[in-house]
Amino acid sequence: TTYLLTLPPDLKARGINPTFHASLLRPFHPNDDLRFPGRLGIELPGFRNTAEEWAVTELTDHYGRGRELLFEVRWNTGHVTWERLREVKHLAALQDYLQLMGVKTAKELP
Repeated sequence: TTYLLTLPPDLKARGINPTFHASLLRPFHPNDDLRFPGRLGIELPGFRNTAEEWAVTELTDHYGRGRELLFEVRWNTGHVTWERLREVKHLAALQDYLQLMGVKTAKELP
């Protein structure tokens, strides 16, 4: 069984198909922003107009190695998320972080 969903205009513009198999659908539960701050769907990077996208303030930590390397990103909104290297490799904040850590590339991080 498939269902046709009414998608918001920004998702339609991204070419997302509105037809989903029933096994992929789950009930919607609004986020409790007191327990899980910053997890509102409308605030996810990539789901807003570029004029409204968040700016990165700084990278504050890292975890893992190689393909599993994650960086803790502090956004100008005060939110903090963990992002993969491929998502932050173009940022000046990455170069600042590497310099603070005393390395030249992300591969050299301890």
